Amino acid sequence: MTDSAIWIWYQLLLGIGTRRSHQILEYFPDPADILRGIEARGQVLSMLKEDELMAWQPALRTAEEIKRRTLSKGCEIITPDHPFYPPLLQNIHAKPAALYVKGDLTCLQGTLVIAMVGTRNFTEYGRDVGRKIAQELAACGAVVVSGLAKGIDTICHTAALKAGGKSIGILGCGIDVDYPSGSAQLKRNLVESGAVLTEYPLGTEALKANFPMRNRLISGMSDGTLVVEADMKSGSLLTAAHALQQSREVFAVPGSIFSVREQGTHKLLKEGAKLTESAHDILGEFAHRNYKGLCPERIPELTAYNPARDGKAQEVQTPAGSLDKTPEPKPERPAPKSLPEEIYGPAREVYALLGTQPKTVETIADECQFGLAKIQSALTQLEIYGLIKGYPGRRFSL
Repeated sequence: MTDSAIWIWYQLLLGIGTRRSHQILEYFPDPADILRGIEARGQVLSMLKEDELMAWQPALRTAEEIKRRTLSKGCEIITPDHPFYPPLLQNIHAKPAALYVKGDLTCLQGTLVIAMVGTRNFTEYGRDVGRKIAQELAACGAVVVSGLAKGIDTICHTAALKAGGKSIGILGCGIDVDYPSGSAQLKRNLVESGAVLTEYPLGTEALKANFPMRNRLISGMSDGTLVVEADMKSGSLLTAAHALQQSREVFAVPGSIFSVREQGTHKLLKEGAKLTESAHDILGEFAHRNYKGLCPERIPELTAYNPARDGKAQEVQTPAGSLDKTPEPKPERPAPKSLPEEIYGPAREVYALLGTQPKTVETIADECQFGLAKIQSALTQLEIYGLIKGYPGRRFSL
């Protein structure tokens, strides 16, 4: 295995994620050969720019120092010839020459890996869907990858860990930098049940230009990318674009047509992303592959998140195989005396109109003063909270 300092040197010399770094590695897969070629003034000289030839010796000294400091901080340096290098990254354009890692990357070996990304400025709907699907994926044995940003990323990491699963956080800065601020505890949790990694050396600040490069790793080390919630300017769309270029699957969660936070996901759906309502939709795309430790049959047994209980799970036992069957109304039961305080406005009034016998949306509209759009939004909120059930024909009951 080539000295990690030489891989770091190559990354410093050619830059992170550059076209030229990719092209040169196609001719010289081992950067040690490039270094020897420079020292021997061989063929490789014609492939390097003048400023690179002038910088190769200072870059080598810097690389040695980066290696020393990284190891002294308890971080690992994972290079393409390391046995724990993320296997799917081997095949992406401009794969990282060096990853700085805290945690354990062995969970990526032979396992289904799904990236979950979304907007920082999320809605309650995006929060609840992200929690639900991350919990389902993690409990079934998939690894959840995200970018450790505030918002949907953090929600998905946290939900996966709470479900007892593995999650990987990928940074756009040095692994020692406090970014995003206040994420120290989440990073510690990820290190214990997965890993935190970056291709940026210690001390690198979270510059805006770093994140598009970071996004290619989120999609690149994953079998598929799920966009939970995104507006048209969200960086999540860039991650989805990387996934397509890398021949990965792209999934998207549908949302309200009236919400700007869903415009990005709806754009992806129009362009062919797979509509996703649960982990079942994702796992079905990979059923033909033999992943170790993956138990998709656990989905019907999962406990669904109840946001009214501070993110704790509410027991919802569903018989195996019932996902493919039309649910039937349960016997008469008394309605709860009080609703969660998060349920307010139209949702409360719509809830009051429902009983144990299913009603259509049109019937509900006849019984209240709200338009169809508000009623549908209220029903969606009530269904997410586990307060009502939906049936074919747009019918709903308690």
